[in-house]
Amino acid sequence: RAGPGIEARIQPARGDGTTLGAQRLLVAVGRVPVTDGLGLAAAGLSTDPRGFLPPADWTTLETAVPGIHVVGDLLPPPSLGLAHASFAEGLVVAETLAGRTPRPVDYAAVPRVTYSSPQTASVGLGEAEAKAAGHAVRVNTMPLTATAKGMVHGQGGMVKVVAEDGPDGRVLGVHLVGPHVSEMIAESQLAVAWDASPEDIAQHVHPHPTLSEAVGEAFLTLAGRGLHQHA
Repeated sequence: RAGPGIEARIQPARGDGTTLGAQRLLVAVGRVPVTDGLGLAAAGLSTDPRGFLPPADWTTLETAVPGIHVVGDLLPPPSLGLAHASFAEGLVVAETLAGRTPRPVDYAAVPRVTYSSPQTASVGLGEAEAKAAGHAVRVNTMPLTATAKGMVHGQGGMVKVVAEDGPDGRVLGVHLVGPHVSEMIAESQLAVAWDASPEDIAQHVHPHPTLSEAVGEAFLTLAGRGLHQHA
């Protein structure tokens, strides 16, 4: 447009689009591994076509050269390139070198957080991913504003739970949008990693007033015990 600033046209998958105005536009196009100067060739190692250094053994993160391990941003997917995932990978390597047999990193159960406004946080599968993987699913969405603390914040937000269908179906994924959700995702990580069902989580009491009540109520509803909504 003429004059200072920019305009961006936002078109969601469902519903009408909108135009937003701003002073600046940030374009985030991703990251690539940086291996220059690491001496990989001299050590007998080579990267894949995308520049990643894949391990020969994902359980120990050891490369094709015995005794050399790789963690963090140099790892290709399913590694996530996240600081907390890299920390977990470092623990695997350290414990392996110490003669222990650590569990490999379960990347599906590693929380993914975006520190935006509002924040987003998720763990496990999304609804579309779960269906594509062949799961029959039951899904529930709970607004944060259904809780007293959510009303106080006044910023909207929601909790979405994706679980296998059936009374004993596992929680496959949990997705949060709203204020402080980066502080709330750890509980859902346990639900996904430990193959809990909504009924398992629904029996636990969440403190009031907190935003986490919305997480508890989302599970309550899927368990057929909803207080402020019905499945």
